[in-house]
Amino acid sequence: MKMKQKQNRNRKWRYVLSAVFGAVFCLTTLHPAYASERQVYDAAGILSEDEIDEITKVADEVEDKTGWDLIILTVNDASVTSDRDYAEEQFNECTESDDGIAYLLNMDSRSFYIATAGEAYEYVGDSQIDEMLDDAVTYAGEGDYTQAMIAMLEDTESYYTSNTAKNMTIYDEDQGIYYASSTNHRFLSYGEIAIAAVLGVAACLIFCLVITGKYRLKFGRYHYNAREHAQINLRRNEDHFVRQFVTRRKIPKDPPKNGGGGGGTSTIHQGAGGRSFGGGGRSF
Repeated sequence: MKMKQKQNRNRKWRYVLSAVFGAVFCLTTLHPAYASERQVYDAAGILSEDEIDEITKVADEVEDKTGWDLIILTVNDASVTSDRDYAEEQFNECTESDDGIAYLLNMDSRSFYIATAGEAYEYVGDSQIDEMLDDAVTYAGEGDYTQAMIAMLEDTESYYTSNTAKNMTIYDEDQGIYYASSTNHRFLSYGEIAIAAVLGVAACLIFCLVITGKYRLKFGRYHYNAREHAQINLRRNEDHFVRQFVTRRKIPKDPPKNGGGGGGTSTIHQGAGGRSFGGGGRSF
C-alpha cells in the first residue's frame, strides 16, 4: 500500500515537472515572436543583413522620436494587385499602435507606396508624401533601395520635428468633408483660465466705476427728468422711386491652399480593417 502511494506521488511530481518544462519551452520559443520589434520585412529578398540592420537603426531612431510604429516592406509578387491594400493590411498585422507608417517597395510593379495611419497622417500629408516619393524614386532609379528607405524615414522625422500638423487640414474623401488636424488645437491651462477670469472681473469693475463717476450716479436716489431734458424734432421726408440698375460681377474663387513642407492637406479614406489611412504611391 505504501509502495503504491509512493508511486502515485512520483507520478504527480513527474506531471508537475513536465508542465513546468513545457511552460518554460513555450516562453523561450514563442516570446521572441511576440516581443520582437521588427521593422523590416524583406519578402522580395533584395536587402542584405547589413542593409537591414542599417535601415532598422534609422527606423528605431525615428520611432523613438515620434512614438509611432514604422515598418518597411519589400515584395516581388505578381499576386499583389494593390499596393495600397497590401501596405495597409501589413500595417494592421505587423503593428500594435494606431499611429504609424508602412513604406512599401513592390519590385514586381516597380513602385513605392506610403500608408499613413492615426497621428502620422496629420504630420505627413499629400505634399509631404510627394516629397518623400521624389527622394525614394531618385535612389531607387539608381538601384540604391536601402538609401531610398532611409530617405523616407529621415523625411518622416523632419516633418515631425518641424510640426507640419499645426497647419494640416484633413480631407475625408469618403465623406467629402474637411476638418482641422487634432493637433491643431491649443487648450488653456488652469493658470491661464484663472488669470483671464481675474482680468475680466477687474476690467468690468473699472468700467462700472468710470460710468458711475462720469454721470455722478447715486444708486437708489437718481431719477432722470424726461420733461426737462427731452425734446422732439419732427421732419417730413419723402422718397420717389425713379429707376433701378442691376450690375452683376463674377467673383473668382481662391485656389485651394497647399502647404508644401509646412502643412497642407492630408487626404484619408477608410482602408483595411476599417481603419482610416492616408497615403500615396508612385512608380519608378
